[in-house]
Amino acid sequence: MITTNFHTHTIRCKHAEGTDEDYVLRALEAGLVELGFSDHSPWPYHALDSRNIRMDISLMPDYVHHINALKRQYANRIKIHLGIEAEYYEGRQDQLKALIEEYDLDYVILGNHFHLFETAGRYYGHYGDPDALCKDYESDTMKALESGIYDAFAHPDIFCKSLTVWTKEAEDMSRRILQKAKDLNIPVEYNLGGVRNHYSKMSYPFPKFWEVAAQVGGPVMIGVDAHSPEDLIDIQTIEEAESYLSSLGIVPIQTLPLKRRK
Repeated sequence: MITTNFHTHTIRCKHAEGTDEDYVLRALEAGLVELGFSDHSPWPYHALDSRNIRMDISLMPDYVHHINALKRQYANRIKIHLGIEAEYYEGRQDQLKALIEEYDLDYVILGNHFHLFETAGRYYGHYGDPDALCKDYESDTMKALESGIYDAFAHPDIFCKSLTVWTKEAEDMSRRILQKAKDLNIPVEYNLGGVRNHYSKMSYPFPKFWEVAAQVGGPVMIGVDAHSPEDLIDIQTIEEAESYLSSLGIVPIQTLPLKRRK
C-alpha cells in the first residue's frame, strides 16, 4: 500500500473540495507518512487563458501560508511538502521560476494539460488539432523534462483522451517521452483520477501506454490526484492501481526526491 502522495489539490483551484487540514487528517487516516500539496499553479493573467481551472495568483500567499502552517502543526505525525502542478508554457518559464523562488517551493509536478495557453482546443485531453496532437504533446513534454524545473510528470498519458484508437505514432511518441523521463530520473505518475472517475476506455491511465512504460523501465509513482479529502482513503482504487502495475512488473517508488528541499 502506498505510504505517500504528492498529488493533492485544494479548494483554491475551483474544482476541488475540503479544507487543507481535511486532506492532512485523511492522509493520517490512510497511514501516509508524507503528503505533498500540489495545487494548480497560478499564472499572471494571459488574455487567452481560462481563469476557471486554477487558483488566482492573488491566492498564492494564502496557499503557502496555510500549507506551511500545517507543516509545523503536524510535524511530529506526517511530513508535509509544498509544491505546485504546472504546465510547460514556452515564453512563461521565467514566471514559473520566479514563483518557485519567491515561495521557496519544495517541488513542481509537470501537468501537461494545455499547449501554449488554456482555451478551447488547446487541452491535450480534447485537442482541437488531432493531426498535430502527438507532435505538440511530445514537443512540450520534452522541453519541460529537459528544463530542470519539474520533479515528476503527472498523468503522462493524458493525451490518450484525444485519441480514437491507439496508433503506432502514439506508441512511438510514448516510448520517446518515457525514455527521456527515465534518462533524467523523473518519475512518471500512474494517475488515480482516471481510475476513480471511471473515464472512457480512451483515457488515462491507458493500458497500452503503461505496457510501454513497463518495457522502458523508468521510475513510476502512484498519484492520488486528490480533489477531495476522501480520495486519500479510497483504498479500493489504490489497491486496484497497485495490482495492475504489479501485473506489468512495475514497482512504484514510494517517495519523491525533493531536489529543492533545504
